Amino acid sequence: MKRLLSVLLAVAALPLFGADPAAKGTEYTATVSGIVCASCKAHVTEALKKLPGVTAVEVTKGAEANTQKVTFAAQADNLTKQDAVNALGESASQYQVLSLEKTAK
Repeated sequence: MKRLLSVLLAVAALPLFGADPAAKGTEYTATVSGIVCASCKAHVTEALKKLPGVTAVEVTKGAEANTQKVTFAAQADNLTKQDAVNALGESASQYQVLSLEKTAK
């Protein structure tokens, strides 16, 4: 818990140390299962906004049954699937991140 708090505080401080808020960042696409209603969508969206520089998250129907495509831009260019799982916290068992990839530009 202390580590998570430290990471969140560090992320919150990024704009204070020269991060350009106008920069678009790196685009990511995740495949997530378990999003079955508007409340689920909101929960996942808010969780992923904990990642460095993420302000907007879009959730759409996934390519495979029972999955959703989640797209977002982040200031960090090296996010991993595990970072997304960590952002979900205790809800990671309900909403499973099946993949996370940088989106080709």
